[in-house]
Amino acid sequence: MRVLILGAGITGCTLGRLMKDKDYHISIKEKQDHIGGLCYTKTSPNGILYEPYGGHAFHTKDSRIKKFVLNFSEFNNYIHKKGIFINGVLRHFPLSRKTIFEMERSDKILKELEKRPITPDFTNFETFAISQFGNTLYKLFIYNYSKKMWGVEPKELTTEYIQNRITLKDSNTQLFEDNFQGLPVKGYTKFLRNMIHDIPIELNTSEFDESLYDLIIYSGRIDELFKFKFGILHFRSLRFDYKENDVWENDNYGTINLPQHAKYIRKVNFKIMYQQKINKSWTQYQEPISFYNNMPMYPIYTKQNIELFDRYLIEACKSNKIIPVGRLGLYKYLEMGQAISLAMNMILLIEKWKKLSPKNRYLEIKKLLNN
Repeated sequence: MRVLILGAGITGCTLGRLMKDKDYHISIKEKQDHIGGLCYTKTSPNGILYEPYGGHAFHTKDSRIKKFVLNFSEFNNYIHKKGIFINGVLRHFPLSRKTIFEMERSDKILKELEKRPITPDFTNFETFAISQFGNTLYKLFIYNYSKKMWGVEPKELTTEYIQNRITLKDSNTQLFEDNFQGLPVKGYTKFLRNMIHDIPIELNTSEFDESLYDLIIYSGRIDELFKFKFGILHFRSLRFDYKENDVWENDNYGTINLPQHAKYIRKVNFKIMYQQKINKSWTQYQEPISFYNNMPMYPIYTKQNIELFDRYLIEACKSNKIIPVGRLGLYKYLEMGQAISLAMNMILLIEKWKKLSPKNRYLEIKKLLNN
């Protein structure tokens, strides 16, 4: 069976490898001039390995994912720890009760935490956050960060993103509890190049002749696939500034959130994340911006966007040949381990796609997305 994969990010490369190993005839097209998608890696002018679209710390507790990725690269042992500036003081993130005891207005914060409802308020992003953290913490580190990040008032967002992203710990811990963490020692581009080393790929193109293929795995924007016939799905993008040999407040943290900064959302120290033994540094500052004329990066989970995606997914499931996948195709925020997991779980669906009715294709995808 001849299969074309459109997009050479982590989802496209993973599906390419898995299907190639099942003896499918695979080829890949990528409209950028490089592979890697958002985890594309290059070298800075001062010799630091970095990721132009933001730092990505790989983590998983799934043994099959760990085994899979180690086929293509050694990973360093970087454990992702994050700091956060609140009122000019660098704190550990995620916040813990230990940290709260050290903060101004700690008595008020702790009283609000004691009054939290047993069941969170799932009405929207804002009600969920306040029901989990109280109004004071919400205003200190969630509200401004979220409004900058998403470009809308938090109350306009659903709870899909926040539910598993922000927690309150009893003590200071690492950000992720997964037992496998790190970054590919030579970067994600090399890691993915190894993954698809025997698969033909064309860069700088997304043009294709549908008649030449039995299946087309599409990791581009699902609304663009249908020429925006129902409307535009909205994303958020980032703009990046860099500082060479910038002051870094604490080498325990690879990234530091900046919720109260007027412009930036966070900063990343790639020397720390890639554990580079060099007397230089390369710090990335990230500014959330509109995705118009920029790279679509983060799905914006408003009720309207989710409903619009559902219309596009129903339409996509009518095709016997084109299957949407990945962050853009399935309008789903995916960390790298999640992207690989979803790709692995989609293989069976892809193999039986032509035998399923449009309704059953839709139900299968929704089931995978909700796992």
